[in-house]
Amino acid sequence: MTQKHFILTIGRRIGAGGLAVAHILSEQLGVKMYDKELLTEAAKACGLSPEVFAPSDEKPRKRGLLSLLTGGVLSPLTESMANRSYLGDDNLFALQSEVMRRIASEGSCIFVGRCADYVLRDDPGIFNVFVTAPLEERVARVAADKNIEVAAARRMVEQAERSRADYYNYFTFKRWGDSASYDLCVDSSTAGGFEQTAEIILYVMRQRGLID
Repeated sequence: MTQKHFILTIGRRIGAGGLAVAHILSEQLGVKMYDKELLTEAAKACGLSPEVFAPSDEKPRKRGLLSLLTGGVLSPLTESMANRSYLGDDNLFALQSEVMRRIASEGSCIFVGRCADYVLRDDPGIFNVFVTAPLEERVARVAADKNIEVAAARRMVEQAERSRADYYNYFTFKRWGDSASYDLCVDSSTAGGFEQTAEIILYVMRQRGLID
């Protein structure tokens, strides 16, 4: 399968299978997929341990001192490292975004979450997808995957989605899951499964001329 330069971003509800769909698309399109790996790339780029980024993995925390002093605008990575002990969410997000833009400039790829649709919004080849599914189905999937009670799975899903929405809304000034933010929204249960969801995404990408 050949393609022009494209950046596929996938937002997803907990338990809807967005990550699984991303893995399928990564294999079929022959491009790399970035999820938590992006945090490791960001850490390497600025000389930090990946563990520094783990607490901000799509979870809102606090602003760092550097962000308060600069109004949230970071200078290049090397300069920001002078304040590494004061890194807060705004600074970590800026570092991660810089790495994301670098990766996107090097070739076609897939990003899962991380506000990629907002960070890379100026890329002419961007295609933004949101994967969802009914709550009950998502809760059941999480309960099975985690081997926990349904009630516990529901609490986990609801709490994780609140954190994910807060993180996205804070950094993008948009509303997480709002269809207006995406080129395509797919219900993985209605589509018939993860493979079928991936096929729908590929079909629309072909219609857009992003792939052959």
